[in-house]
Amino acid sequence: MTTFYFVRHGQTQINLAHRFNGGLVDSPLTPAGVSGAQTVGAALATTRFTQVLTSSMPRARRTAQLIMAANAAAPTPPITAVDGLREMRLGAWDGHTVEEVADPASIATYFEQPQQFDATIAPRIHAEAYGQVAVRTQAVIAAAWAAHPAGQVLVVAHGLVFMVLMNALLGRPVAAARQTPMLQNTTVTKLATRDGQHFSVAYRDWLPTVAKD
Repeated sequence: MTTFYFVRHGQTQINLAHRFNGGLVDSPLTPAGVSGAQTVGAALATTRFTQVLTSSMPRARRTAQLIMAANAAAPTPPITAVDGLREMRLGAWDGHTVEEVADPASIATYFEQPQQFDATIAPRIHAEAYGQVAVRTQAVIAAAWAAHPAGQVLVVAHGLVFMVLMNALLGRPVAAARQTPMLQNTTVTKLATRDGQHFSVAYRDWLPTVAKD
């Protein structure tokens, strides 16, 4: 069985400013973001990971580095940055607030109707489609399972990426991607699989203060 530990990156300055924090923008972790990553690291310090994957975006890479700096289960694997885990690109919206975008109908579609967003809004604003995110992120997890069919894998990435990915891993259609709330910054969600096809949730969106397992 392979166990996946999914951790959303630490809070960033763009998060704090309530701007769209997609795949075309990045900003440093806030002090709270750094502290959150260090807390996750302490909670998972004795977990012996067989692979550590992170989005290639700086905010995720920094979070992964902070987590693994506390890991005492030697030998620790290298941190591997993967473009397939980058945040969903939001095109013309990236880095802007809802007020600056000033398009309530399109924003409502983005938050409520993923398939409609993919068909009508994404092409217009040059954004990535939810369906595209599902395909590329599932490929990363499939490769990780194939390489480690009996291991523990840490995956550090982003809110939208995890929303879409976990929806897909649990066998739900893209249309259902927005039915589950986005993971919080620096929480841990644990999924397990025996065959790389069927996944079960051990726990979700756990905000660590002490080690859970």
